[in-house]
Amino acid sequence: GLSDIRPLTEGDLLGRHAIDTDIDAIAGYLTGRRVLVTGAGGSIGSELCRQIVHEGPARLLLVDHSEFALYRIHQELQALQAQGAHGCELVPLLASVCDAQRMEGICAAHRPHCIYHAAAYKHVPMVEANAGEGVLNNVFGTLTMVRMALAHGAQHFVLISTDKAVRPTNVMGASKRVAELVLQAVAASRAAPWAAADSAAPWQCPVRLSMVRFGNVLGSSGSVIPLFRRQ
Repeated sequence: GLSDIRPLTEGDLLGRHAIDTDIDAIAGYLTGRRVLVTGAGGSIGSELCRQIVHEGPARLLLVDHSEFALYRIHQELQALQAQGAHGCELVPLLASVCDAQRMEGICAAHRPHCIYHAAAYKHVPMVEANAGEGVLNNVFGTLTMVRMALAHGAQHFVLISTDKAVRPTNVMGASKRVAELVLQAVAASRAAPWAAADSAAPWQCPVRLSMVRFGNVLGSSGSVIPLFRRQ
């Protein structure tokens, strides 16, 4: 009957039990550090920020090129701070990862220890219709951020990628695969960009480069659950 109807939840569509991640075990290195999140106002970036502030970083740099998205996550984290949930310094930064000069200024001023790069155009049909902008943001934006990490002493760099980068069949997936290859190329480089060309000393990338592929993120913007709810 009507009494059996209830709001749709993400868990209803998961098809398995949710996996509880031991955040404290993997995020202890954030404590007391300066952390930068690109795409901080997006679905994944904002959730990263919510998790990160509870790990005791000294400063969280929120980078997004959408004023409203940045305002929304900044307000939310400020409210948590006012409730005593965290004591992290919050720095909202309107910026595009495609603007190398702006990102240079930010990273030179704050010298983040950890960078989570979640900024990307992700909607497949939209990127298909705007392929140049998709490549500019997803590929060259990633290259810019990796260069910033190398130039300004970051210790950890995490690229948020997608399962659509596996044997890509569209521009969005291909652009994210190239972004992954950027990280792999830097990690495998046998010479530092600033090293002498004839240097015989083995070189190890000073930044720990990681990437994680997300599948369809239930409840994220543009996903099916918000659409179902509106309908």
